[in-house]
Amino acid sequence: MLRRSIALTLTLITLLVGTTACGNRNRTAERLAEDTQEAQKFDSNLTFNNVTLEQAKEGGQLLWRIKAKQATYSKDQRNASVIEPQGELFQDGKPVFKIQGQRSDIQQDGKSIVLKGQITATDLRDGAVLKGNEIEWRPAEDILFVRNNFTGANKQLEVTAKEGRFFTRDRRLELNGQIIAKSKSPALQMRSEQLVWNLKDEKISTNKPVQVDRYLNQQISDRGNANRADVDLKTKIVTFRDSAKLALQSGLQVTGDSLAWNIDQKTLTADAPVTIVNPAQRVTISGDRGTMQIEQQVATLTGNVRGVGEKNQSQLSADRVVWYLTTQQFQANCNLSYRQSNPTFSIAGPQAAGKLEDQQVAVDGGRVELQIVPQGRGQ
Repeated sequence: MLRRSIALTLTLITLLVGTTACGNRNRTAERLAEDTQEAQKFDSNLTFNNVTLEQAKEGGQLLWRIKAKQATYSKDQRNASVIEPQGELFQDGKPVFKIQGQRSDIQQDGKSIVLKGQITATDLRDGAVLKGNEIEWRPAEDILFVRNNFTGANKQLEVTAKEGRFFTRDRRLELNGQIIAKSKSPALQMRSEQLVWNLKDEKISTNKPVQVDRYLNQQISDRGNANRADVDLKTKIVTFRDSAKLALQSGLQVTGDSLAWNIDQKTLTADAPVTIVNPAQRVTISGDRGTMQIEQQVATLTGNVRGVGEKNQSQLSADRVVWYLTTQQFQANCNLSYRQSNPTFSIAGPQAAGKLEDQQVAVDGGRVELQIVPQGRGQ
């Protein structure tokens, strides 16, 4: 029960009942009912000013404490409507969250305390701020629930969601429903239906479909989508997993099941099968693994590498290919095979260099070099 007013309320009830007992014993049942209703009405509207509400363990260790300008109690003393609530939530006897609001309804059942109505909770350890229209503190579980229009922010991240569940000992926040998370450095925006924010390790993860947008000069420059993702705010690496797709500012499109995007170093690493598409040149290259220097636009793929030039139906395969995306030139090594449809031709060798778009390939292996000129060129 809420500690503040138990004794006084019981005294008021006793006085009311006593007055009724000392009255006319022959009054009608109707008058008795009226007196009972008046007593209940008085009790249910019991109000205190400048009140302190708190709960502690049996040993006296505080679990929570709320001060309010005014509090009006329910009959069972478990609920109270308060004005200007302020207080602390305690863990191991020490305050971990500061609570405040303008008005609130407080519900308490001995296991938790629920505050409703535009409540702000500030983490006293790192300054993170959580807001919602309902906050529930379960001290035995070390969990703070924030429901109904959740917002959260610290120096790195701002988040909105339907609800959040904060594990105060681990400092892990689990979010659900219509999530939008915005980081300041790097400038990213994430959208998903489920998100886990580890404040201690500065990491974000999700096992639900997610979209990540990167911003430059307040404009979207790159966009990634996947069924799962991890964001390391310290290293500034975004890892997309399971049906990942990254559309880069250059116009290139990269797909795969594991794409690690290092935003600071401007690199992309794939440790699973990956495909890179240049829509403007209609050239596609794929391999078992790959890396890309995004700024230099150089991609290196290894293992079952395949390159296709759609314009002239040329195909290339090798164990390793370095693709210079700006010039569309390539260098291929080991088990090279090249073929084209117009004119029909194929060749194999240890290594080669060329340009798929122009059907120019120089095969090296005993200094063999071949150049193919498409029909109609030079006429």
